[in-house]
Amino acid sequence: MIFNQKFESRAEINDLLGGDIVKGIVPAEKSGTILLFTNENEIYTDYFYPKGTYDYCMYTGIGRYGNQDSLNNNMYYLNIAVMTHKRDCKPLLLFEKRKAAYYFLGEYELTETHQNLQPDHNNTMRRVFVFHLKKVRSEFSG
Repeated sequence: MIFNQKFESRAEINDLLGGDIVKGIVPAEKSGTILLFTNENEIYTDYFYPKGTYDYCMYTGIGRYGNQDSLNNNMYYLNIAVMTHKRDCKPLLLFEKRKAAYYFLGEYELTETHQNLQPDHNNTMRRVFVFHLKKVRSEFSG
């Protein structure tokens, strides 16, 4: 069971749940979940509301270059995994990176998706997904 847990590294999370130690959206086959990681150092900071809570979150899709909705984008399938998580019965587990550690924030579900125009790492405008997430529980046991 994961509840209000602090992890020292992505490798520690990977050992427990499976997945990848680099990407921000990670299908974790070992646990049958999709892991989402926020990172304060990324160009788009995801945000939580109401301010000071973790009840709701706006989470920007994965892919630093090009349109996130393009089939030519090699991260496209990861964004689609978030959009189809309910259909596929895969819980979304959200982790927040703070300094050198990762904190489990809870299990979330997608309530809405919209697209936005934002510059990529090359400062080229592109389409991104913005996922609206709602917390459904603070713990996960899988």
